[in-house]
Amino acid sequence: MGNKIIRWSAFFCLVTQALLPLPAASQEIDRDKVGVSYIYAAVMGSGSYKIDDRRITMLNMPFSWTQREMSDTEAGLKWLFPVAIGHDSVEGSDWLDELFPDNLITLTILPGFEYQLPVSPNWAIKPFANFGVTHDFLRDEVIWLGVIGLSSLARFNLDNNWELRWGNKLRLAAERQTKSGFRTRFSIVESGLDIRRNTGFIMYKREIDIGGYYIFQHFAPKWGVSDAPDRHSDLENIHEIGFSVGLKKPHTIFGISFSRVRVGYQKGGDIHGITIGGEFPF
Repeated sequence: MGNKIIRWSAFFCLVTQALLPLPAASQEIDRDKVGVSYIYAAVMGSGSYKIDDRRITMLNMPFSWTQREMSDTEAGLKWLFPVAIGHDSVEGSDWLDELFPDNLITLTILPGFEYQLPVSPNWAIKPFANFGVTHDFLRDEVIWLGVIGLSSLARFNLDNNWELRWGNKLRLAAERQTKSGFRTRFSIVESGLDIRRNTGFIMYKREIDIGGYYIFQHFAPKWGVSDAPDRHSDLENIHEIGFSVGLKKPHTIFGISFSRVRVGYQKGGDIHGITIGGEFPF
């Protein structure tokens, strides 16, 4: 069955505010009259995002359990238990209130699995699926969520110090809000490059490397994050660029395995913000 390890890929994913502060709104907005999509908790990582005059701040904890490690010839199996907490603001407020809200706004739980199939020693494809639920505590709304998809990751050793990773992913996502009856579904096509260089430093008896990455996301059709007539936010193409630092091999402390931390900046359409994560997400 291989080694059984509980993984959390992003140390302790701390949420960071976006570079630009949220401007104060001219008037308060009734949340019950603003249609908001919740599937972003499943398709966007930890971070703080500005969408029009709304601030979405999320902490995504990607817990997982590796039942069987993938090798060069044998498939691997990982069970996924991501938990996301979020604060979705539709009116202006002080940035400290945004970062530390008085009460929890949304809680998302999306259990699933990832099957890891090696195609060659440096290339693997990974079908996956997640199904779960979000609860909006302000609206007392329950939202059913689902994501299925396929990702691939290829690794190339350029020389003894440089490594290049090329990832691709297709995701089909959908949500259904039980009280309002609102439904949405869309697909996301993603591609990214991640280049890393050894530093020569050692931590936990493992080499440390640093790197930079770029990720492109295409939403089809455009994803309407808000369906309010005067606050409609459509996302079609998102670009993310960032840097990372990590260990060549994962290190485990108290049963939790970590290997990398990355920080990036996303921009596209009506959205921009800071993201925080762990390993290259492919």
